[in-house]
Amino acid sequence: MKAPLTLALVLAAGLVAGCSRNAGNPLAPANGTTGGGSGGADDQTEVTGTMASVPDLMEDGQFESADPTTVDGAPAGALAAIRPLSFYRNITSVERRFEFAFADTDSTGRPTTAIVTVHKLLAGTFNIVVGPATDGVRDTSRLRVVRKRLADHWVRRVLLKRVPPPPTLVASEISRPRWRVAASSAVEVTSRAATTRIVSLEIKTATRDTVLTDPLVFFRLHQIMKFDAGEEVTLIATTERSDDVVVLLRGRLRARFQNNGDNTYTLLWHAPERRGLHHVGVNALSHGTLFDDVAPYDSKAWILPYVVSPAVLAEYMP
Repeated sequence: MKAPLTLALVLAAGLVAGCSRNAGNPLAPANGTTGGGSGGADDQTEVTGTMASVPDLMEDGQFESADPTTVDGAPAGALAAIRPLSFYRNITSVERRFEFAFADTDSTGRPTTAIVTVHKLLAGTFNIVVGPATDGVRDTSRLRVVRKRLADHWVRRVLLKRVPPPPTLVASEISRPRWRVAASSAVEVTSRAATTRIVSLEIKTATRDTVLTDPLVFFRLHQIMKFDAGEEVTLIATTERSDDVVVLLRGRLRARFQNNGDNTYTLLWHAPERRGLHHVGVNALSHGTLFDDVAPYDSKAWILPYVVSPAVLAEYMP
């Protein structure tokens, strides 16, 4: 998904003038970019170019995946209308828009700080593979797929600073101040009319215990969570209900959290062996999303950046 993001950012750079924001409905399709603060078209163009140059940070690559999640065996409850075996998303369209807010002007009148909010509207279907099972054995001859309309609002905030070049550079074009990414939030993904909520996500290792309650707060790049290769990590998600289904999103890995019966859900996970920047997500789904073929799709997800050692992110990117 890196190439579509880069293309979208480049196109956004050409749309920075004369575009409007649909503030009344963040899920409504929008095809423009919002200017804010004292930044002009040049600053917005440079900012979008900087963001496009770091696709590993900007694009999590998790929620638009069609990889299936197995849920066979999940407690269904006496009122369950269907028996889901797995589910997957089929994203048929992605619409992006960018909001710019500039601040901290210097002596030349140009801003030195930019906050960009990236919005994506993901449209498609949420697909549930349903079928009977006897003594734990699936009867594949009687499988069917229940499809529900999907409209997800994906949001990430990015903080950029216009920083001077290293003093060793002297060429005028190279040595002028450039925009650099200094911080990023996690990603929040919310389905239209969602009632599902993630209250907090606790990330525990042998040496640290971090609790996230707001996915849109900024992580300075050099303070993004770091794990050792293969390190054991315990994830504890808290929602507002005791019958949600909570799953892990990590690359092609999809795994279901254990329901503790008290609005908390736990999963033991291991960081990947490959060093560098990655994303991991937690997706909470309402009980009816999976166990009722009539109930609407109802979902909330948080997707977090993290680094596998010995890689270390600099203060600014790129």
